[in-house]
Amino acid sequence: MRAGQGKVAALLLALATILCLSAGARAGQVRDEVPDRIDPKARYLIFIQGPAPGELVATAFANRGFEVVTERRKPNPDPFDLARKATGQIRKLREAGVASPRIALMGFDQGGAATLIASALMRDPELSYVVLAGCGLDDRYRRFATQLADQMTGRLLHLWEKTDTQAESCQFALSKAPELDSDEKLLSNGGGHEMFGEVDAFWIDLVMAFLDRR
Repeated sequence: MRAGQGKVAALLLALATILCLSAGARAGQVRDEVPDRIDPKARYLIFIQGPAPGELVATAFANRGFEVVTERRKPNPDPFDLARKATGQIRKLREAGVASPRIALMGFDQGGAATLIASALMRDPELSYVVLAGCGLDDRYRRFATQLADQMTGRLLHLWEKTDTQAESCQFALSKAPELDSDEKLLSNGGGHEMFGEVDAFWIDLVMAFLDRR
């Protein structure tokens, strides 16, 4: 994405946030773990970050009303380990009385691959998942697609960008999951793989529209 376009996108996102808050929406907080005191009426987003620090992205979703749980990713993560941690956080929220439709899991890069895995491990049709450029990254994706993808359940949105040289369509995995309500969108704004590490209304608005559509 060109620098000028990025600045314009950031300004538009800031304006949308101000309008949202002025309309009465309550901003959430960003934490590195599920809080000890859990509000069952809040909306929760567990965000598995990509290779770049994702605190600004997390804050953008907190400003849209989500309580966001996220932490910086270690180098060369195992998506199966990331998925197991995320599913533990989801279970903690549910045990505290948070209804599944109020919980979403979003991941970028290997965090996106982990999000796919989590949807198979949880098998909850009311949970929402957002995968950001998380398919086809390495052989672990193909192993998941052939061995576990048929267990995926819930609502899932996959976004990736046309000029991305690392990620690909998730259809190889999604087509194997009869109980998954899935959609994927190929974006074409020239942002590449790195776009999802930036605060950009272009893709954040698409994610919010998906999460709000219950």
